[in-house]
Amino acid sequence: MPENNTKQSFAYILLAVLTLVMGYYIDRTQTISLLSIFAVMVGAMVYILKTTSEKEADLPYYWSMLLRLLLLFSIPALSDDVYRFIWDGRLITQFVDPYKQLPTDYLSQGIEGITPELFLKLNSPEYFSVYPPFNQVFFFLAALISPGSEFWSIVILRLVIFVFEIGNIRLIRKLLKHYKLPDRYGLFYALNPMVILELTGNLHFEGIMIYFLLLALWYFEQKKLHWSAVFFGLSVATKFLPLIFLPLLFRKIGFKKTMLYGLIVVGVLVISFLPLINTAHIWAIKDSLALYFQKFEFNGSIYYLARWYGFETEGHNIIAKSGQWMMMATLVSITLYALLPSKKSLPIKMVWVWSLYLLFATTVHPWYIIPLLALSVFTEKRFAFIWTFMIFLTYANYMSGEYFEWLEIVIAEYAVVGVFALYESTGRSLQKWFF
Repeated sequence: MPENNTKQSFAYILLAVLTLVMGYYIDRTQTISLLSIFAVMVGAMVYILKTTSEKEADLPYYWSMLLRLLLLFSIPALSDDVYRFIWDGRLITQFVDPYKQLPTDYLSQGIEGITPELFLKLNSPEYFSVYPPFNQVFFFLAALISPGSEFWSIVILRLVIFVFEIGNIRLIRKLLKHYKLPDRYGLFYALNPMVILELTGNLHFEGIMIYFLLLALWYFEQKKLHWSAVFFGLSVATKFLPLIFLPLLFRKIGFKKTMLYGLIVVGVLVISFLPLINTAHIWAIKDSLALYFQKFEFNGSIYYLARWYGFETEGHNIIAKSGQWMMMATLVSITLYALLPSKKSLPIKMVWVWSLYLLFATTVHPWYIIPLLALSVFTEKRFAFIWTFMIFLTYANYMSGEYFEWLEIVIAEYAVVGVFALYESTGRSLQKWFF
């Protein structure tokens, strides 16, 4: 066997072994082990990219599916969001509205499966559920099939994410062929350790949102705008954020078609939100989402500068005001960018729009970068891939068990990513580093 093939085989095996270690033996408080193993996984992935020719791309794609499957029976170790999924699902199986009251209110009602033990695992028990009804369907199915078992609910939710991830990989390859780009570009997503660990491993529903977004993009490129709008609506019904892409359509398909597209999206959203027929529930969710932008803060960039300014001038955290400013800045910057005349492809425009959103966000968790990465594979911009490595360093914040934010890591992250993003914004690319 040639030496290169031997090294590549070792890289594949190493990636599989370390995926198992990360999924079953490492939690977010084990910072040194967590970051060291992740760095080795990224190194193995990059080696596979550099040593795989275009005609050999099938193997790493199949291997990426295997890596996801290896995590099937693991318990999410980097995020505890899944316990709110289980909580909401159990409420629905008992015909209880998960949006109507706070978790503390349900706890004293003697609802089957709603236990003090599960309540203690919730990370935001003081907020109403903010997960759209489309997500609640999957929470309900997990709780229905596995009543009383957190473990099997996790396995069922992971199977759901796994199926959508397979769909993502297939759609990425189809779209790459459509755009006449190398099939290997999709490996930046498919083989990426952070994508595997955060989506299949930690059960973030960005994987489902990406699937419908890619499906909408596929039908858009096929000139089937009605179907594109339907799937775009489903993407928004999973996570609200894809709405930021709608202004891009004005330059692409004109005002009238964009308005029709938007109406179809709204129609899909209305249908998906029919369970929220009680307006009080809608306002409760709205208030929780507003608090998200006005109270939560993690790994921000421009927002952190605004926060520093607030401490210097007013002597306290001004997130209630600056969070609103950040939302306004996001909307204005995206709208202005969307209206600029440009011959760039839709995916590259979507990359920069998502980047603008992240730039002004008060909270940027590692999995928030994944949609940006998925869209970037249809371009030659690779700063999003660099970001998936840099943002993973923020798990050092959990080193002591209690959360503590290392601003030095945030500064290093945005400095590195900012330099590469500015470099690639000039029309150049980091592509040669990986192929």
